[in-house]
Amino acid sequence: MSAGRGIPGWWFDDIVTGRTYEFGAAVVSAEDIALFHARFAPNLPLKAPRPGEEDLGPQAAESHVYALWRRMLWEETRDWPVLQRIGQDALRYFKAVRAGEELTVRLTFLATEDRNDREGVLIAQHEVLDRSGLLVMSVITRTLLAKRPPATNPDPDL
Repeated sequence: MSAGRGIPGWWFDDIVTGRTYEFGAAVVSAEDIALFHARFAPNLPLKAPRPGEEDLGPQAAESHVYALWRRMLWEETRDWPVLQRIGQDALRYFKAVRAGEELTVRLTFLATEDRNDREGVLIAQHEVLDRSGLLVMSVITRTLLAKRPPATNPDPDL
């Protein structure tokens, strides 16, 4: 199932375990790679480390890919009733990202943990994909979400 940016945000009550959708679009530019390397990863080379890879363009640092994911996540969920980002687990990198690549995020709601009448925890799998759909990075997150206030319940009988 897919949802677009038009959704103002999911309350904890709206989460359906197993729902998956894609969002975001982050183009990785050579200029951004150079800026990120200079500021945060000066030890990483901007030129191809192996002969024959010169035409592939500079490679983004893994922390740069992480930062792009966080930006896409923030843009997608800024209207969600997020109370707290509790944690991240199982962060993995699978593929190098080079200048010119475009990244998206596939989000899957794995589980929910009901806390009380005001909040619950969403456990979600995030996968950063390249334009070909290849897995670049994955991480599991735990997020504390507010439940829908009674006054905003779309069903007046509840």
